[in-house]
Amino acid sequence: MKKRILIVTPKFPYPSYGACELDRASGIEMFIELGYEVYVITKVYGNEYKQNALKVGEKLGITVVPITYKHLPGKGSFIQKLKSVLFRLLQPWYLDGAAYEYHEPEIRQAMVRALDAFQPELVWFDYTYLWPLYSLATKRGLRIITRSINFEPRHFLEEDGRTLWNYCKFVPKVLSERLTARKSNVVFAITPQEAEIYKKIGARHVAVLPLRGLPRCLEQKSMVHDHKPLNVFFSGSTYNVAHNRKALEFLLVDIIPLAQKNFPDEFRFHIFGGKVPAAFQRYFGGEVIRHDYLYPEEFVRLMGEMDIAVVPSLYGAGMQQKIFEPLTRGIPTITSPRGVAGYPFTYGEHLLLADSAEQFLHGLGVLRDRAARERLSVASKDVAQKLFSAETLRTLVVETLQPVS
Repeated sequence: MKKRILIVTPKFPYPSYGACELDRASGIEMFIELGYEVYVITKVYGNEYKQNALKVGEKLGITVVPITYKHLPGKGSFIQKLKSVLFRLLQPWYLDGAAYEYHEPEIRQAMVRALDAFQPELVWFDYTYLWPLYSLATKRGLRIITRSINFEPRHFLEEDGRTLWNYCKFVPKVLSERLTARKSNVVFAITPQEAEIYKKIGARHVAVLPLRGLPRCLEQKSMVHDHKPLNVFFSGSTYNVAHNRKALEFLLVDIIPLAQKNFPDEFRFHIFGGKVPAAFQRYFGGEVIRHDYLYPEEFVRLMGEMDIAVVPSLYGAGMQQKIFEPLTRGIPTITSPRGVAGYPFTYGEHLLLADSAEQFLHGLGVLRDRAARERLSVASKDVAQKLFSAETLRTLVVETLQPVS
């Protein structure tokens, strides 16, 4: 008889446009491959998205229950908003708006129905702010597995700014993380650095589970070319995200002009991702090429033509796919030290590290040499194979969940 797992996840992760969606979709598919009977409760932005979720569930052979988001900014009557504010002031742990979304009756009722009818042996929650639903599982003696995509308080301050008002919002987010850590039987952190944070705030059992979409990148054979000019790229899924936007600005304003001045005609720069701010348009043209959203097949094809990844990481929590995807594909990578987040990729052996524009320039100069590119390509892919292969991630999940299966 198949083991049964209930997965509760935020916004339905299909289609998987971004790293977060791909991580969660890959997690669902991993449990299907492991032979589990899977039941998913998820959120969607409106009724028109429900049919898509149900169709994907049918295609995968699993049950999907889509619930419409309720507490969207600016939505609801004045009375509804007033009631919400008063409720959250009386119970300040709900001041974290992301967590408050999972206190609403419809998703709680869906959770109760799933627990009673499906009778899972395991409950998996994607993201730490779903803790308002945890008590429904613990009342039935079920253990709770939480997948953290980032340590949210840190992520929030870095993305939204360190203002007084944001520090007020920061406090309930810290409380959310502490509640999650202590109520979960297992916390799957996304980086070694964040695993240490969860241990410090009281998590009982912490394991490091990297982005589950990375095994797909290992399928592409790495190749070192002799392109003239060399193709250099940066890929942020969307520049609506503050840390992607800031990194792109640093690249366009500081790094690329310096490279063009010092190494004329030696590099062609490619920028991937959507929603590039209009103010940045003047930097494109000539040897700086913009690629908007691409179909996955076209993106993979173009990755096969890239020679170097330049990935500034000025801030942002979690595991940034724009850094680890090229490393996994075997594309020589220059990135910021903070972006490695505790994973065992070593400067000079697996990648090059840089903070300033001058240091990125130096890295580009080093990687003009084919032998240097070949050395980093082989070494980074070898480490990625050990850390991020599908077999490695499946084994990690199975062994970690063994006591609660």
